[in-house]
Amino acid sequence: MKQTGAEILIATLAELGVDTIFGYPGASSLPIHDCLRESPIRHYLVRHEQAAAHAADGYARATGATGVCLATSGPGATNLVTGIATAYMDSTPMIALTGQVSTNLLGSDAFQETDIVGITMPITKHSFLINDVSLIESTVQEAFEIARSGRPGPVLIDLPQDVMAAVVTERITANRPSPKKDHYTSEETIDRLKKIAKHLNNAEKPVILIGGGIKLAQAFDELQELVEKGQIPFVSTMMGIGSLKSPHDLNLGFIGTHGNEPANHSIHRSDFILAIGVRFTNRSTSIVEEFAPLATIAQIDIDPTSIGKNIKADLSAVCDIRKALGILSPLLEHKDRREWLSRIKKKHELMERDDKSNGCGAAGLVVQKVQENMPEGTIGTADVGLNQIWTLRNWRALAPRTLITSGGMGTMGFSLPAAVGASVGKNRCPVIAFTGDGGLLMNIQELATVGFYQLPVKIVLFNNGHLGMIRQIQDLWYGARFADSYLGNHMNFTAIARGFGLPAAHVSAENPEAGIREMCASDGPFFLEVEVDCQNYVYPIIPPGRSNVEMIYDKAT
Repeated sequence: MKQTGAEILIATLAELGVDTIFGYPGASSLPIHDCLRESPIRHYLVRHEQAAAHAADGYARATGATGVCLATSGPGATNLVTGIATAYMDSTPMIALTGQVSTNLLGSDAFQETDIVGITMPITKHSFLINDVSLIESTVQEAFEIARSGRPGPVLIDLPQDVMAAVVTERITANRPSPKKDHYTSEETIDRLKKIAKHLNNAEKPVILIGGGIKLAQAFDELQELVEKGQIPFVSTMMGIGSLKSPHDLNLGFIGTHGNEPANHSIHRSDFILAIGVRFTNRSTSIVEEFAPLATIAQIDIDPTSIGKNIKADLSAVCDIRKALGILSPLLEHKDRREWLSRIKKKHELMERDDKSNGCGAAGLVVQKVQENMPEGTIGTADVGLNQIWTLRNWRALAPRTLITSGGMGTMGFSLPAAVGASVGKNRCPVIAFTGDGGLLMNIQELATVGFYQLPVKIVLFNNGHLGMIRQIQDLWYGARFADSYLGNHMNFTAIARGFGLPAAHVSAENPEAGIREMCASDGPFFLEVEVDCQNYVYPIIPPGRSNVEMIYDKAT
């Protein structure tokens, strides 16, 4: 039976379990799009290639599967770069397919020719250029194995147009690569885990620090068993939020610059920290030299390069996190740590007192009210800026993978296309995309995608007329010199959303109830513009060059 390279590509993707591709066509990728018409794989046409990468990323984060995006050569491929880097920084398994000019034109500066393999090498686990139709199946299989194994991440496959159009009379079937063995069964690793368990049992003030690696390993049940058996308080990095239910007696919040005060204080006062799937980035640790000064630190990660990279690990184990926790739990003793927990929470309660918005003002209460009016399984996606912190502090993750945001890369414009991918991946489940006016403007065209497919994505736009986080930084540490952070109040976002075909409403953050009820009662997409005071900042916050416990609570501090 005759098959083209594109047909082999699509058949291989389907055999690997791919059911969705987010993409945008161009001349070099047309052979692939032509095959997708008759394929069981559903193609979602985004309105910008960057959104295709973010949608594939959101799909992967919501489902745990590998996301797939597709773009043409040249500018189509380069428009994926920010989305690929976002997935790389947060270890999202993703395959980026790019069309390329025909092989005889490579290196000739042909129309829309770009060395996308060279461009993406630093932000992918691997990049492939397929120059022979016989290599398509084996390369795609290898790419998926690389994307999923070890510390996950994006892989790019560049597909020249002539290779995709080439016809073969017999498909060459490749042997799938064998999964790489992990190290969890080695005697050395088990001994290391036993030492970690011994320290946990002996610790008087232990804390478990949860990173995004828990989600990547799908170790939710194992983590819950470990935490509850040992009665160990836990904190999260931004990427670790939602690994366990947020409303948990042992949850102290997330750490770092914009984190929760009890989380930062518990780390500072702890005598033993078990860090699981954590990178220890500067946003979490602030001043490295003053991070957890009293604690012995143990680190478990599947990526050996993450061990001791930013914070010295006194104990460590390189292995699959899920299996490591399965070994640790039986070794733990049940401890009564109510006194340690109550000391942390009491200090927090005295400082926070009557603040119901978690330091986020009226905007934080909007997040809470939106979630209260939505079904329990609703996914929240957050953009980057103040809206991200308002969301992370106030959205209660009731199940794994129900709070999605860009962590390491901090990509503005992420929330809306990620919400598209999350909704599609979870069988058109409702998703709330929280964003700011600055972030929305970076991918506002995806309102057309939401409207076209009538996805149940609700967009909550916090409009303060500014780049809010930049404004707060300028206000606090640049003498209130607001250089280039004012976006203006001249845009009618509600009217713009209606122009894209979405029902929309406008409310103030102080009186949002009517608009929230209307949005949450709608079956399909909805756009809610929430007018927010430009001085609705986040407190407490850690000033630059200060430790995690030197948080300030207002401008005068």
